[in-house]
Amino acid sequence: MMRLPLFLWIAVLPVCLSAQVFMRPVDHAASLALGGASVAYPGLEIGLGNDAMAGMRGQSGALAGSAIPYGISGWSTATLQGFLPIGASNGVGAEINISGIPTYREQRYRLLYGRRLAEKVWLGGSVHVLRVAAPEYGNASTATFSLGVLANPVSSVWLGAMVQNPFQQEMAGTVLPAVLRLGAAWCVSATLTMLAEVEKDLDYPSQVKAGVEYRPARPLVLRMGVRTGPGRVCFGAGLRIQRNLEIGTAAEWHPDLGLTPAAMLVWRKKQYSF
Repeated sequence: MMRLPLFLWIAVLPVCLSAQVFMRPVDHAASLALGGASVAYPGLEIGLGNDAMAGMRGQSGALAGSAIPYGISGWSTATLQGFLPIGASNGVGAEINISGIPTYREQRYRLLYGRRLAEKVWLGGSVHVLRVAAPEYGNASTATFSLGVLANPVSSVWLGAMVQNPFQQEMAGTVLPAVLRLGAAWCVSATLTMLAEVEKDLDYPSQVKAGVEYRPARPLVLRMGVRTGPGRVCFGAGLRIQRNLEIGTAAEWHPDLGLTPAAMLVWRKKQYSF
């Protein structure tokens, strides 16, 4: 019975298109397991959580992931990311994110550029092309952008910030979310990283996210996180199955809507450091 309101909400979603356009997409598995606290993550192991990461460390790679929000079989999401260096201190990236049900679908295409500005400072930006499609009600598209910065002021501490859609671009008669994310990561040791982040959408209360990543053995990584708004518990794991290939799984528990399972596959050209 607790799922009945959710199914009714999905059924009327196309009618309410102008009020529901582009909700928060489901994170891929690694980020989901960390509670979404990825804006200051010190590397590309979990993908492009910050535009500035596209310019980091001369790495190339790709990430493919999928999730089933709240375990509803008719609702699925898919994410594909890729990143490639184009010089000693800069790089590019791309992302495709698709989410929806048979009668309503959201698509997000993102092109990124990142560059190292100083020894321990990176800056990046991306262009987003957004599209919604409801076969019985029509389609709508628009474009917006985001900016990100990443810094490593102390050897074990990373700071990250990102702003999305700062000019509040509109689509289908409604204003798209304008979001500010601020975060920090503390690399306690080679095996333990702790992350915290605050996300503020101009139209909603702030969300607080926190995550822990622990590497008990060279091929294994364990992740756990929490986030507010409402409170959710997240957990997951990754396993390196070849020199440059890792698989990952995760789940997020929502107190009202239930479990969101996710899985991903990550390939990176550079050898893993753990």
